[in-house]
Amino acid sequence: MFVTATNIHHHENPNSGSCPEVTGSKHLIALDNGKKILLDCGMYQGKGMQTDAMNRKLGFDPQEIDYLILSHAHIDHSGLIPYIVKLGFNGTVITTHATRDLCAIMLADCGKIQEHDTVMHNKKRARQKLPPVEPIFTKADAEQSMHFFVGVPYDKPYRVTKGVKVTFTNTGHLLGSGVVNLRIKEGEVTTRIAFTGDIGRPVNRILRPPQPFPQADIIICESTYGNRLHESTVVAEDKLLDVIKRTCVEKKGKLIIPSFSVGRTQEVIYSLNNFLQQRRLPRIKIYVDSPLSMNATNIFRLHRECFNDNMLEVMETDPDPFGSMTCILFSM
Repeated sequence: MFVTATNIHHHENPNSGSCPEVTGSKHLIALDNGKKILLDCGMYQGKGMQTDAMNRKLGFDPQEIDYLILSHAHIDHSGLIPYIVKLGFNGTVITTHATRDLCAIMLADCGKIQEHDTVMHNKKRARQKLPPVEPIFTKADAEQSMHFFVGVPYDKPYRVTKGVKVTFTNTGHLLGSGVVNLRIKEGEVTTRIAFTGDIGRPVNRILRPPQPFPQADIIICESTYGNRLHESTVVAEDKLLDVIKRTCVEKKGKLIIPSFSVGRTQEVIYSLNNFLQQRRLPRIKIYVDSPLSMNATNIFRLHRECFNDNMLEVMETDPDPFGSMTCILFSM
């Protein structure tokens, strides 16, 4: 067995706990019997077309990959799955049920962005009398790639192939995120590999906290926030409430909150709903202008198995903790 990382890294600050740009997570395992397993297939995310060439250079042949095991749905971990399918990957993408559902909307959205960025880029190329380029993948490619996904539950061993089993244990990072716990038996030797993906905070407003994963011989672990401490969620929530009161109640103004569509938006909406339910905030209008956020919130509603005890307790009296959300959809 051979394990290698094919990530593209771009470090500018050696003292930083992370890269200045989000890297594409990819780790390749080559078994003695010739089978190849890819852990994650993430996209390098930067500024528009500047990362296009980096994403096209995979470091492996997609047609040689037999299985892809996905830790979670964030694009820096899943974003090139449609691309490798386009290039001939014909294996199976194994992940949790919630991750599969999120990928269905997130990869399609990413494909749409690729198409838009390519159109704009080709206008510049035309002015330079250069030939046009094709997007890395399209929305249609993303939709096609979903046929290769298989969803499995947490904490239940799943047979990948002869001698290989995988078990997902919750990391609390994103809905459906999990440590990829592999048990690989080659001859008389059994090797246990734990690939953590991204690990969440000990306390999350919605999701269960990270759980201990089984002992492993090899651990592949992220360390993005390894050198810093996060602010308490209670303190952060109180600050949010104070800003809303001063802006929307006292000054009768409007507050615009930029937020990631998947994960962060649901946390903000959940906090706002709690403020309203607890009468800490008067009734105000709340708008979410992102179709992706709306679709992601609907997927959150489907996966109660990912919610923590506090969230489930709230749902005993409030069956839809995201129910305060009103949405205005803007045409793109």
